[in-house]
Amino acid sequence: MPSATRFTPGRSERTTGRPPVQVARVGPLIGLVALLLAACAPSGADAPRVGVEQLTEPISFYPNQTGATWEYLPNGARLTDPRTSVQVVGPTIVNGEVWVAWHARGRGLDEMSYRQVRADGVWLKRQERLGTTYTFDPPLQEYPPEGQLRVGGLWTGKTTVHISADGGKQELDMAVDYTYMVVDKRKVTVPAGDIEVYVIDFISRTIDENGAVTEELTQQSWFAPYVGDVRLRSNQVLVSTNVPSVAPEEP
Repeated sequence: MPSATRFTPGRSERTTGRPPVQVARVGPLIGLVALLLAACAPSGADAPRVGVEQLTEPISFYPNQTGATWEYLPNGARLTDPRTSVQVVGPTIVNGEVWVAWHARGRGLDEMSYRQVRADGVWLKRQERLGTTYTFDPPLQEYPPEGQLRVGGLWTGKTTVHISADGGKQELDMAVDYTYMVVDKRKVTVPAGDIEVYVIDFISRTIDENGAVTEELTQQSWFAPYVGDVRLRSNQVLVSTNVPSVAPEEP
């Protein structure tokens, strides 16, 4: 469940390629290359690979367990195309508080996000990408409490986005208000499978010092409880995940 929110100032949209090397002493070089290849070659055809498995905790309604990973591709892309990967890195300290770090990378993206999943919803504190940090004060509410995620559900908020770039040499504060609305619940078919999702519209408005709206952004995403984001606001859909897709049975 990444990103779920990605703040992009200054953007408004509606919901939605060596030359050959000449070598005089070929013989000695061939011998050196052979030695290097021998040193680097695996000892067997089925040599084991290094791997780390961290996803051992039960998955929650809003998945945020360390090691949870999702992979996405744009709608219409080939399954062999490079993917965007989103992974829960785990708890870390941000401004003296414990937040959960998420890492999204691939297809030109390299972004860290810091969230908390609490009884009152999912909150976004900070995002870091391309040498720029976006800090939300107060944190931006990405999702409501579990019981309030339903068709017709609506939540709003106001925050100041503190933007810092070039090692703090460039700074800017932007007032933003935002609205989320659950507009539908439907079953969709994506490469990861058939999944029932909530369709969520997101609208953010940048406000100037006089209270006038200077920028407005409208996007849509799909979310499935116990699975995570099925469609990102960048129109990338879920291709694979290590998160089990079965919700716990109702008592």
